[in-house]
Amino acid sequence: MEQQDAGDSDVIHIRALRNAKGQITRVAVSLPPCAWMGATVLGLTPEHAAQRLLDEASHSPRAHACALSMACAAAQGRPEPDVDSRLAIERTLAAEAADAHLRRLLIEWPPLLDFEPRHSRFAEFHRRLTLDPHTDGPAAFALGGELLDLVAREMLAGFFNQIRMPHGIGEFLERLQAGGSLGAVLSELIALGPSGAPVPKPVPMLGTLSAAAWVGTVGAWPDASFVRQPEYAGEPAETGPLARHAASALVRVLLERGHRVSARLFAKAIDVGDCASRMRYPLDEEVAPLADATQVAPGVGMARVDTARGVLLCWVRLEEDRIAECAIVPAGAWNFHPDGAFCREATCPSAGNEDHDAALLRLSLLALAFDPSLPHRVELIDERRPRKGSPAR
Repeated sequence: MEQQDAGDSDVIHIRALRNAKGQITRVAVSLPPCAWMGATVLGLTPEHAAQRLLDEASHSPRAHACALSMACAAAQGRPEPDVDSRLAIERTLAAEAADAHLRRLLIEWPPLLDFEPRHSRFAEFHRRLTLDPHTDGPAAFALGGELLDLVAREMLAGFFNQIRMPHGIGEFLERLQAGGSLGAVLSELIALGPSGAPVPKPVPMLGTLSAAAWVGTVGAWPDASFVRQPEYAGEPAETGPLARHAASALVRVLLERGHRVSARLFAKAIDVGDCASRMRYPLDEEVAPLADATQVAPGVGMARVDTARGVLLCWVRLEEDRIAECAIVPAGAWNFHPDGAFCREATCPSAGNEDHDAALLRLSLLALAFDPSLPHRVELIDERRPRKGSPAR
């Protein structure tokens, strides 16, 4: 399993090799340089750098700008933002994450399973999540309530009209079929069968760590290998909705039956609800904040932001109030690590016999479940069967 640069392309290339027995034996993921934004802000002031990330980041631009601004402020030894500023940051980050999830759930997932995308419904929320001033507490509270209604009444209606949790995959399917646009998509996805055979060694789920804890784990400055292929406690880890909600009873039902792609999709819906709750009650004492920062040393700061795709880490070193060094580790570097969750699951044997088209669909669904931050292309290459009497290569 490999991870390569994709040259100057802005597309994530996923290339899989399938042997004569129909097994995917090797996967190479090529992440383009623009997935890492640290080099684009060198030499800029913190204000100009944050604006550049807001304008140019390939994904989660508000999270990128927030992480950089907080890391720079920490590097300068500034005090923590006041309460009103922290509330606005939480609402803004929650709104951006909810918007990213809704684009996937309403626009991109349905066509893959022959359902109509819900363009108008997405556009209604997208406009408000991206344009409304999230410093306005009452407006954010109201929008969060509408998001909760969207999840409970439109996406997963079958799960909110009964008190008892479903037991087993059969009852889970009954709830999905009882109503909800996402329920229909999930029903079709589950009908395709388990994502594959059980993963011999599942990738650990990455928990929520504070900025200070990351500095204690990684060090004062990350080395190049960590930025490109991050690991935690010496091994790859998965970040994102599934890592945040793997303990959920509903998600666990899917994981225990091998429906790992469906589990990630269901976890995204739970995440929308969590984002809505954060917009209504930011900085609730029972949950960790979406962003924080710490001063590593004079002139050096580090920030951590939780995004829709997972954790975003940012180290900054300032010289004369300009950015001399910047290292940003995106969520995709975790999830598309050469020995990470995507590559391990992609090379697991399928649950049943699958032809080329079925294998390609499985890889495409798996790739989308990991939320690639840029357009992606999946290529499946079948090895030639050796001719009778000719040596196998």
